[in-house]
Amino acid sequence: MALLTTDPLKARVSMFADPAEVAPDVLMIASFVNTYALRLPAGLLVVDPGFAHTTTTVHQSIRGWCDAPLHSAVYTHGHADHAFGLQAFLDAGERPQIVAQENCPARFRRYALTRGWNARINQRQFSLPQPMFPNRFIWPTLTFRDTLTQQLGDVEVRYVAAKGETDDACFVWVPSRRYLFCGDLIIWQAPNCGNPQKVQRYPLEWAEALEAMAGLDAEFLFPGHGLAVQGADAVRTVLTETARYLRVIIDQVLQRMNAGETPEEIFHAVEPDPQLSRRPFLQAHYDHPKFIVRNLLRLWGGWWNGNAADLLPATPSVQATEIAELAGGVGKLVARGRALLEGGETKRAAHVAEWATRAEPQDREAQALKRDVYERRLHEEPSLMAQGIYRAAMNDAKKSLGESQAEGVKPTIRIP
Repeated sequence: MALLTTDPLKARVSMFADPAEVAPDVLMIASFVNTYALRLPAGLLVVDPGFAHTTTTVHQSIRGWCDAPLHSAVYTHGHADHAFGLQAFLDAGERPQIVAQENCPARFRRYALTRGWNARINQRQFSLPQPMFPNRFIWPTLTFRDTLTQQLGDVEVRYVAAKGETDDACFVWVPSRRYLFCGDLIIWQAPNCGNPQKVQRYPLEWAEALEAMAGLDAEFLFPGHGLAVQGADAVRTVLTETARYLRVIIDQVLQRMNAGETPEEIFHAVEPDPQLSRRPFLQAHYDHPKFIVRNLLRLWGGWWNGNAADLLPATPSVQATEIAELAGGVGKLVARGRALLEGGETKRAAHVAEWATRAEPQDREAQALKRDVYERRLHEEPSLMAQGIYRAAMNDAKKSLGESQAEGVKPTIRIP
């Protein structure tokens, strides 16, 4: 079955497919985010109803599969791709219980306070044509702190709080069926716990949640993105190896922090496990392991990078002007940046391009260098988060030059 694998070590992964029943009484709708409908004696349980703009499609897919009343819906966390898709059910007159971990309402309140900020982050991260972020919320009606058990007919459903990508995460365990719905604690990518533009993530608690789920002996694992997994051994492999991926990074960061290394030294030294990094479910095509290091440093060590000059710094433009004067002018910086770029030294070239454009924002040669450097960086970097930032920097230079801006790559791949 295209949406389901029994061999996660060899699976080919995509985020899109036609809706299908992937286990007895479980419908899976894969449209970047996975939405699940579980048919139970008391009615349907919907796990992660998805985006607001896909609510009609999700509703039609579920109602084309089953006409049982919607008893409950659960948000495994409050992100926009998971917790905003119930409107079509409500418009049809259904009034389900909406279950979420107790931190979810606080997330929604923060989203309302910072909507403009998050809209611009999403525009940059996903290379959207304009800032976008939801401003309507379908609030939970039943929240819990640690655990919650529902009796839906003769089937027990357990909700367990967790931290990982968010502080309002939870997973859903149906022991009689051995079904485990884990939300974004598994995403068929390296764990998304570094994102440089978003709020704090929780790598250690994420690893602990994965290890707790591995102890449940689930037969089916239903993740927030990517393929469902069947088979107790296969499920355990995905959960334990993802936990180990995180712990390898966590242990290195802690060891180096406790030895007194600076944040920048730690950032450059820590690397993920090379064998685990090759797993199909741990590819770093979304987040980046170096971003996880940054997030751990922020969590445990504050925001200072260890450079005393950066504690209360001069503005970036003042610093860049000083560097340009030392170099003999912006033209010298541009020439040096071009030489570095031609030699494949794109990281160094990016620093030089930033100095040049910050010292003289109107200099066309400096902006052209910045454009070309970030175009190269964009094509070098597999991480979508890094790509979004590099594309935005490239487009800033293109705008300064009066050129057409580049659009992001639209996800169109479907599972055959």
